[in-house]
Amino acid sequence: MPEVPELNVVGLTLQKHFKGQKVKRIEILWKKRVKASEEEFNSALRGAALRSVDRNGKELHLHFDNDQILGIHMMLTGKMILLPTDQNLKNPIFELMFDNGAGIIVLDGMGQAKPILNPEIPPVPDIMADDFTEDYLGKVLSKAGGKIKEVLQKQDKIRGIGSAYADEILWSAKISPYSIAKNIPSSKVAELYSAIRTVTVEATEDLMKRKCDGVFEMENKDHRYVHNPAKTHSPEGEEIIVGKLGSGRTFYVESQVLY
Repeated sequence: MPEVPELNVVGLTLQKHFKGQKVKRIEILWKKRVKASEEEFNSALRGAALRSVDRNGKELHLHFDNDQILGIHMMLTGKMILLPTDQNLKNPIFELMFDNGAGIIVLDGMGQAKPILNPEIPPVPDIMADDFTEDYLGKVLSKAGGKIKEVLQKQDKIRGIGSAYADEILWSAKISPYSIAKNIPSSKVAELYSAIRTVTVEATEDLMKRKCDGVFEMENKDHRYVHNPAKTHSPEGEEIIVGKLGSGRTFYVESQVLY
């Protein structure tokens, strides 16, 4: 699943390729999860120039010069491809073309990825926003009786953290993913807050170095230290343990402290 660092890189790539370009058309190829009609999308976006691209939680937001916004949610298995392409494209969700003859297509074998016209912005802080503070994180954790990894992934409390980077963040802060959130001491909350920001920034920068021009990098895991099936040991030489947590897996090492 593309998470914040991957989405950051996709957003930067989109802006590099299409900033200033005008929308020629948008074609909705899988309509089951899309609320607005294709006609409504085209009425809002056709002829508008792309002004900027940013990320909000797990969505990409494309801002146009007529104050319309196209949101893109990749969900669990969505992929984005630059057009034109010679690739064999399967399971298309929607296609966005610009006047210069180039564009993007979003694919998803599960049919869950979707475009959103003028998406609502939830009042929950994004992990890189100014309103996501150490104090806010501490208050969320103090009221949470669940396991810390699961709490970090609750998008109604903190927006942006998925399974892979929850593991990377907790490894960086040396906190076991099985720790009870409200049991984490304030000194470790400070370390956790710092790890959330640091891991996100460093992963984005690493992915930017690895990506090829014109390729949306959403599947490269080489930069991950523990949440990476290809690795057996952490950089310090500790064995990576793969455990079960809820309906998913969690990657960690023995030295991460259980609270």
